[in-house]
Amino acid sequence: MPISIDIDRSKASSLETREWYLCGAVSSGERVREIPIGQGRFVAGRDSSCDLRLSWRTVSGLHAQFVTIADALFLRDMQSKNGTFVNGRRIDSDTPLHEGDVVHLGGVEFRIQCRVEEVALGTMDWSPLDLTSRLTGFDSLVHGTGLVPFYQPIVTLQNASTVAYEVLARSSHPEFPTPYEMFETAEHLGRERDLSEACRTIGALQGQGLPGGRRLFLNTHAVEQEGNELFESLEQLRGTIPDQPLCLEIHETAVTDLHNMAELRSRLIDLDIHLAYDDFGAGQARMLDLVEVPPDVLKFDISLVRNIHKASIKRRQMVLTLVSMVREFGIAPLAEGVESKDEADACLDLGFEFAQGYHFGRPLSADDWRTATTGSDS
Repeated sequence: MPISIDIDRSKASSLETREWYLCGAVSSGERVREIPIGQGRFVAGRDSSCDLRLSWRTVSGLHAQFVTIADALFLRDMQSKNGTFVNGRRIDSDTPLHEGDVVHLGGVEFRIQCRVEEVALGTMDWSPLDLTSRLTGFDSLVHGTGLVPFYQPIVTLQNASTVAYEVLARSSHPEFPTPYEMFETAEHLGRERDLSEACRTIGALQGQGLPGGRRLFLNTHAVEQEGNELFESLEQLRGTIPDQPLCLEIHETAVTDLHNMAELRSRLIDLDIHLAYDDFGAGQARMLDLVEVPPDVLKFDISLVRNIHKASIKRRQMVLTLVSMVREFGIAPLAEGVESKDEADACLDLGFEFAQGYHFGRPLSADDWRTATTGSDS
């Protein structure tokens, strides 16, 4: 849940809210003026798409981004050539700004100003103190130092032997007790792509040490379907770990453009990376997509698997038909969320090839898996 501060109406009649401004010249020879930053994200640079266009040679096309959440203002460098500075110090992570701070974007100087206005009482999603703590922790996530990947086994139903692990995102920071808080913050900052790539990369690198060199199932975020960054990320990852078996998971609801999916499939084949569609049956469950761009593995959503051994004859027949069709397409069906032996036996009877769930093993860190395996072998 978002962090919120409920205001006690018996103790106050209003709240103060801040409006942030940049004070400086936009181009050479122009007078100094105030530029309102506004809420959300505000990009400054030479490119015509920027919220603030700066006609200075030392400024990059997309130079820096101001992020305003609640009453707090932060500054982020966008890999500019000549750097972004706060009070003379070059920044390389999200940096909080205060009234009176001097910001340099390349050779352009701005002073931070703010005005305080009274607004009606209400609920704030995050306090500045909480937000600063979150952003500090989030920065460590996207740089990999705050991530603790967990791995859940994927087994063959025939003999329950582990053949792969799904990489799951976890954090060492108390601000992010679950992936929900991690990606909620990423969404507010517009950095879902950065976080998803970090989770995938760190998870794959640490997963190399898992027993048996099993295939690693790596997740993606829906925003990564746009542009070429996902391809570039996977190419770099494959170059780093050329021999590690990998499988990329795409959520079923993100499979919307068959042309893009066909291109992705082709590039994955070139990189020797398998493809899986996740949560099949939770969304539109388009069978045409399976024919046109078939994955290697189709993960059936937990809603189709839960208590399948107690399900009606019609429901079991429906699942049996879907599994049979999938296998005819040359796709391996996988049952998600198997939590009991009865569910596992029913899934085997229905023709599922693979499964994962608490019945076969809970997610553990790489170190815990190595310890568990060593203990079982001794």
